Amino acid sequence: MKRSPRVIHRFSSVSSTQDEARRLLESGEASAGHVVVADQQTAGRGRFGRPWTSPSGGLYATFLISSAPAIALFAGVAAARALERLGVAVGLKWPNDILVDGKKLAGILIEADRDLALVGVGLNIAEPSVEGATSLERIGVDARRGELLLALLDEINTPADPDDVLAAYRARSATVGRRVRVLGRAGEPVLGLAVEVDVEGRLGVDTGAGTLHVSSGDCVHLDATFEDAAE
Repeated sequence: MKRSPRVIHRFSSVSSTQDEARRLLESGEASAGHVVVADQQTAGRGRFGRPWTSPSGGLYATFLISSAPAIALFAGVAAARALERLGVAVGLKWPNDILVDGKKLAGILIEADRDLALVGVGLNIAEPSVEGATSLERIGVDARRGELLLALLDEINTPADPDDVLAAYRARSATVGRRVRVLGRAGEPVLGLAVEVDVEGRLGVDTGAGTLHVSSGDCVHLDATFEDAAE
């Protein structure tokens, strides 16, 4: 993944930074290396089109980067490293939710547009409004949104070796070793013990009758003390 020019498009309010990024791409106003950031989203969404609560006080941004294999792992590691610059120790819940002490600090949504990946990041800076979530304010981290945005932009636009990304993801995994339920758009849920994340970004789940590798879906830690916060 090569380094691209960096341009920030700032808005006070948008329906969704993902939608705004698509609009800017279609109009020729944005390209790889650009980021769309808003103070709030009126129709933010997570995986499978579910609503994402996006009040003023959080960081809502979509990064436009060249698509690459296992992009979900790369995006999760980049976000984790950006937060670690601020001294925040995080875990990665498959595929790429950011956890602190088992609670959701941030979520990542990845969508494709031609040869680009639109990497949407929603991160709680002020007190979260969703049960089971946490925020930088709640864990005692005083972070300026601009500082955090620049750290994310730097990490996401920095070329990375796939082997390094996989090793970094595995080192931060909060899912491997846990009992999980994984549910995709269709089909029966996969239940069992999460045993690995492979080079393609798939989660290996030992069901007791063999190991299934799941490429996408919602993952619930069955031994966690809360159900997933809104995606």
